[in-house]
Amino acid sequence: MSDLGSGEEGSEEDESDDALAFLEFIARSAPRSEYDRLMARAERSGADEDRMRRLERFNRLALTAQSMIEYRRDREAELAALVDAAHEFVAARRGKDLLESIARRARLLLKLDVSYVGLHEEDRPGTVVLSADGNAVKVAESYRLPADGGLGAMVRTCRAPFWTPDYLGDNSFTHVEAVDDIVRAEGLRAVLAVPLCAGGEPMGVLYVADRQVRHLTPNEVTLLCSLADLAAVAIERNRLVEELHDTIGQLRQDIGEARTALARTRRSADLQSHLVTQVMDRRGADSLLATAAEALGGGAGLCSPLGRPLAEYGTLRPVAPTELRAACRRAAETGRPTSVAPGVWTVPLLPGGNAGFLLTDLGPDADHTAVPLLPMVARTLALHLRVQHDDSPKAQSHQEFFDDLIGAPRSPTLLRERALMFSLSFRRPHVVLVAGGPRGTSPRLEASGADYAKELGGLCSVRDGAVVLLLPGDDPVAVAQTAAPELTDRAGHPVTVGVAGPASTVDGIADAHREAAKCLETLRALGGDGGTACASDLGFLGMLLAEENDVPGYIRTTIGPVVDYDTHRFTDLVPTLRVYLESGRSPTRAAETLRVHPNTVSRRLERIGVLLGEDWQSPERVLDIQLALRLYQVRSALSPQPASETRAVLGSLRE
Repeated sequence: MSDLGSGEEGSEEDESDDALAFLEFIARSAPRSEYDRLMARAERSGADEDRMRRLERFNRLALTAQSMIEYRRDREAELAALVDAAHEFVAARRGKDLLESIARRARLLLKLDVSYVGLHEEDRPGTVVLSADGNAVKVAESYRLPADGGLGAMVRTCRAPFWTPDYLGDNSFTHVEAVDDIVRAEGLRAVLAVPLCAGGEPMGVLYVADRQVRHLTPNEVTLLCSLADLAAVAIERNRLVEELHDTIGQLRQDIGEARTALARTRRSADLQSHLVTQVMDRRGADSLLATAAEALGGGAGLCSPLGRPLAEYGTLRPVAPTELRAACRRAAETGRPTSVAPGVWTVPLLPGGNAGFLLTDLGPDADHTAVPLLPMVARTLALHLRVQHDDSPKAQSHQEFFDDLIGAPRSPTLLRERALMFSLSFRRPHVVLVAGGPRGTSPRLEASGADYAKELGGLCSVRDGAVVLLLPGDDPVAVAQTAAPELTDRAGHPVTVGVAGPASTVDGIADAHREAAKCLETLRALGGDGGTACASDLGFLGMLLAEENDVPGYIRTTIGPVVDYDTHRFTDLVPTLRVYLESGRSPTRAAETLRVHPNTVSRRLERIGVLLGEDWQSPERVLDIQLALRLYQVRSALSPQPASETRAVLGSLRE
């Protein structure tokens, strides 16, 4: 290209050369300095005014064209970056990976120092930073930004982007100390925040920031908004995919549970059909237990209402009686299968447990899939017991027979015949116990009494608000002392017992029942709840309550050792005892009345203490002793005999 030109022809050539020069600049994207040097050379070469105006016009057009080309190139690059970002967002499988990708793309797209992705929470205010990218980032993930200040609050309220070239120095928005501390710690200056929206609803804020004061262009703001829109769609898509996966997983779980439930229902129906068929065929409890044990995959058994094993099939691991009774009580209260030990379960046959319990051993490593079948098996066994009970009125007849024994008098001959029919032998004596709880009887006490009487081969009934037991035995005190704690343990509350007997005939059972009932009432009146007593234990009260007033027996029980001592050693302990008590228990006055030395009285009292026990002077025993002495004195006065025979009569009191 020529620097100089002359004439019209030269002018046209210069114009063409100048146009080509600027076109070359545009074609190779020459820097602005080359444009300036061309203008300077033309001016130094003495170009005329027309050429200079033409060159300036070419310069403006070339720069404009180059700017448009660069703008389009930048836009193409930005669009390509957005497309790449969209591909990367779609490829992210996890929510955390997606958020990290969004933060990284935002920082690189605008060539800034740091970026943050914050999402809103539905039930809590503010924005939680879930991902950050950039050097020396001090904001930890899950950091909560307040909702009442900063650019984020403005974005959330207006759903529009906001930016500032110098955050801390800009007072056009409300500052929050927590956010200012973060900006100050990070050393940030320029900050841009754009909304993350999907379907018109805000879900978070995308932040980018630089550590230099920077005036962001509208194109940069628009570019980040476009990236935020892509990110919001990707986040929403990822959320929907995760929800879909959760829904699919839940559906698969529901389908599995439904299949398991269906299989369990079919198994239960088949087992129930088999068991009911056996019940209708009168196959018996052993056959039912065998079928249940084989179907459940373990051992099966029956327990009484108090948890005592009655029958079993298969292998049942031994369980402590206390633990079994406690588990049965819990099962009776809840009506559901209750664990006794690992793999061992119990369930009531009927609500309340009064019909007994089903006991199963599924093994310590069982998966417990058979546990839901236990109530059905228990109900079937209860049905069997009901059918068996309806077919055999023997138990009811036993109850009626015992009620006859302790109730209204019947023909003794008829009672003896019924006793023989029920194999109730009176070749051995029986005692009658009347038991009651703190509030009379209870279903558990009634069941306890029936079960205990059955174990000992006796009978049980409920009469006048108390449980009445007829048990074999010739020592009423020993029988009562054994029965009371057992009934207390089984019933779960203190049991008070009155006892009488022994009775060796059916005729004496009613009398023994009345006497035992009076002993129970006396115990309660004296505050002896939870204790046991027979007529002999109650002293003179017992003698008054007894059906037959056994005066010799009362004397023998109360002062018999002292009478025996006088009988065998010809001493005067009985008179000394009587005078001592009549003189207000004063040894001195007693010695004056007996005309002996006080030391003699003291020695006799020591001997009496050895014979009657150390507590013989307690108020209760003193009253019994005085009554026994008076009865002994009256009997001696009403039976005058020679002195030689008196000793024999006194000795007969021991028999």
